[in-house]
Amino acid sequence: MNFFRKYIILVSATLTFVTVGCYEAYWLRGMYETEKESVKSIISSSVTKAEMEEYLERISIEQGVDSIRILSSKPESMPKIVSMSIDSLSGKPRVIRIHRIDSLRISQERLQSQPKNPNMGKIDSLFCARLDSAELDIACKLTLVRNDSSGSDKAGNVILTVPSYVNNGYYEVCHDSLSGYIIGRMSGTVATSAGILLIIVIAFCLMDRTVKKQRRLDEMKNDFTRNITHELKTPIAVAYAASDTLQEYALGNDPVKREEYLSVIKGQLDRLSGMVEMILSTTVENRTGLRLDLTRTPLRPILDDAVSQTKLKAGKRCDITVSVLPNCLEATIDRRLMSSVILTILDNAVKYSGDSVTIMVEAHRSGEKTLISVSDNGIGVAPADRKHIFEKFYRVHTGDRHDVKGYGIGLFFAKTIVEKHGGRISVTSEPGKGSSFVIEL
Repeated sequence: MNFFRKYIILVSATLTFVTVGCYEAYWLRGMYETEKESVKSIISSSVTKAEMEEYLERISIEQGVDSIRILSSKPESMPKIVSMSIDSLSGKPRVIRIHRIDSLRISQERLQSQPKNPNMGKIDSLFCARLDSAELDIACKLTLVRNDSSGSDKAGNVILTVPSYVNNGYYEVCHDSLSGYIIGRMSGTVATSAGILLIIVIAFCLMDRTVKKQRRLDEMKNDFTRNITHELKTPIAVAYAASDTLQEYALGNDPVKREEYLSVIKGQLDRLSGMVEMILSTTVENRTGLRLDLTRTPLRPILDDAVSQTKLKAGKRCDITVSVLPNCLEATIDRRLMSSVILTILDNAVKYSGDSVTIMVEAHRSGEKTLISVSDNGIGVAPADRKHIFEKFYRVHTGDRHDVKGYGIGLFFAKTIVEKHGGRISVTSEPGKGSSFVIEL
């Protein structure tokens, strides 16, 4: 079922990404074509208007008229020209003519007298001015190709041809990359579309990360339940058996036996009490009102006491060395809670080792900080597990083995208490070579 759900999410995410990506590609393609046609239309209109302006300037000089303008006409029709001569004495119009462009060519003599070629420099200048007024920042090369010529030397890719109304040919508009220019104009839209896709990818990555984290938390919770159940059953069973024996066989009248069995029961109850205390300590991180009983405390007695307790319950050979420099070194701590932290780290050093273990406990000053380190030659911690060992309920997986007791909250408890003191705890470890925990206060 989990496998099926995992791939349902993966397929859904992929389909969503592909659908949005295809839609954006289709939309951008349509926008590109629209923008391309718009740019070409502006260029074509600018070429025609530039040619007309240059042509009108020529014929106004040729025909001696004082004012000449193009009469507004539909784009598909032949433009009409209005020319007007002004009486120099009265200042009133003397002659007004309206004619089509081709009707201007009414006399061979007139045509012979006109310049053979238009002023391309003037046309190009007017063309650029038209592009600027249309806010089209594009560098185009404009070339006139006569109908009776073999072609032109192209200064780039021909992006558009515009028919000439007056110069017996057509204009070639050249540009290195019209597509690149249009994409540049669309850069903001393209960036926004790419940003949307990126947001979708990030959202699905975060969702996948959250799902994986939730799955890992579920596994840790299940491991904790199994481990704590196993840990609780043992002392309960031993205490129940001892009390049942006292009751069943009337051993209460035998002071020696009674004391022996009561000691067993008390020991198991103490063990249960310690487990409950440790479990309850997992709520410490959310108890902002927790008050530490901070006092200036010598570290040597705390470390010696923790080492003694560890050796008593180790069940294996432990070589533990304590070094405190100076011997009277003190720190402002909650004695009870910090003792529990040291015991937890020592307990882990013993549990995660071979048939014997060598542990070095050191405390010294480093500037304004007090450092307490616990180093061992145990099995070490793999890099993949090292970054998680201070998390609540996290345990290094050992399969179905129960030779390493624990329920994944000891180091979380240690980290929480150290941070409540305003310090930090860190670990360096290498598989097969041991671990070193350092507390900075």
